[in-house]
Amino acid sequence: MTPIIMASVAQNFTQSLLILVEGMGGIFLFMGLFYALILVLEKLFQGKKEA
Repeated sequence: MTPIIMASVAQNFTQSLLILVEGMGGIFLFMGLFYALILVLEKLFQGKKEA
């Protein structure tokens, strides 16, 4: 392969890894916020505890 093609492949790979990290970070951020929301709602709307 020529160096020009190798450079573009490396650039594409780097860009794809950055997109992957952004996407996975967004998913984990959303899941953390969703979990926190569930915990807050459980605290707000606690029912009576039955023995």
